Amino acid sequence: MYESRVNSLQLIKKYELVIKKFAEEDKGFFLIYTDDPIVVKILRNMLSTHLQLKGDYLRFAMRDEELLKEAKRVQQAGGKGLFFIERVVNNQQNIQLIKFIKTTYPDSMIMLMTGETERDVLVYLHEKGADNFVVKPVSVNTMIEKVALTIRPQGQLAKLVGQGKDLVQEGEYEKAIEIAGKVLKLKPNSPAALMIQGDALNRMGREHEALQAYMQAADHAQMYLEPLKKIVAFFKEKKNIDSQLKYLEKLERLSPLNVERKIEMGEIHLHQGQSEQAEKYFQEAIDVSMKQARNMVDTIKLSVAEACLQFEPKLAERYFREIVDAKTVLTSSDVHVFNRLGIALRKQGKWEQAIKEFKKVLNVAKDTDIIHYNIGMAYMEGKRFRDAYDAFQRALDINRDELLSTDVVAYNIALAMQHMKKNDEARKLFLRVKELNPDFPGIDKQLNVVS
Repeated sequence: MYESRVNSLQLIKKYELVIKKFAEEDKGFFLIYTDDPIVVKILRNMLSTHLQLKGDYLRFAMRDEELLKEAKRVQQAGGKGLFFIERVVNNQQNIQLIKFIKTTYPDSMIMLMTGETERDVLVYLHEKGADNFVVKPVSVNTMIEKVALTIRPQGQLAKLVGQGKDLVQEGEYEKAIEIAGKVLKLKPNSPAALMIQGDALNRMGREHEALQAYMQAADHAQMYLEPLKKIVAFFKEKKNIDSQLKYLEKLERLSPLNVERKIEMGEIHLHQGQSEQAEKYFQEAIDVSMKQARNMVDTIKLSVAEACLQFEPKLAERYFREIVDAKTVLTSSDVHVFNRLGIALRKQGKWEQAIKEFKKVLNVAKDTDIIHYNIGMAYMEGKRFRDAYDAFQRALDINRDELLSTDVVAYNIALAMQHMKKNDEARKLFLRVKELNPDFPGIDKQLNVVS
């Protein structure tokens, strides 16, 4: 376990160097658009405390127009932008904002921050321009890893792919094709290399060769949307409606939440005189839009509930319940709201009800450490220390390193161990708390008790 922890720390140090190089040598800036104070704290902690970056690398925006102004300033200064954008800010979805940024600043990188959500939603958001995702809650170490891998994927192949993409942007098409060839020798049928090859050939006017590269890329990457989009664009330009529709349908199967594409497919069917098929796609577009609208209402209720949680947990419970009572089937994307409902109940002293709510999502989220941790906290409030200890152990088995990277969490688990007379285990965790935060209230007293 000690060796594993050392390796983990060494890897984090490597990731930190990647981020520091991006900021200090590559003129990288971090542009943040969120209304979540916890995310703000984590990003400040990451850049200031862990990386010790000095200067104005971190730019915060309270409104989307402020974010776009900061993006323009970074571009004018010859810098590179790494955007951290909350999926919803001020009760507004940011899908169009992400699309606009990716279109206006194609070299930028976008990390989308969201709670647990469904796969189809993530695929759709990636299609709109998100390069990577941060699923909250998140620790500083996880954030560092995500940022580093977004800036610079690791390994020789990733470096060559990065060089190839840069060469295409610089107009060095022959050199880009040469780099793609090197990648293909190392990894035959690499979709990323074939895309570089296709883009270079396309810009050289060799359209049909580019199409073959895109088709080969699509054949060897079933979840990669970009080759299919390039193929659709080719057939649309050539007015080959049947082939255009064929590849639009492939895109539709991979990413079924794109309303604009459904409308486009409906229009094509109308032009072909296939009104029933057209109506099917138009209705699907409306259904998806209605679902997104309902999700938006739930998002607003969630924001209201979060605002009430600290001072009016009973009112928070009401809004959380309105969301969960409307659920007919639970998925992993529901973990967050059930977790928060359980916390609202705990704050009212309703620890047994809280445990019932936490356990409802274990069928779809049995490997979610935070649920087991909060079950443990509820048992602690009910003074059922054996059950609390068992719940904490399940949480630690799932994600020990990340849980114990937070002083409050480590302290609470240590208290359960102390109640179970497991003083050696408790002492190790209290020492971990002191390591994380030497000024943690009461930590010296607790260490004396278990020593």
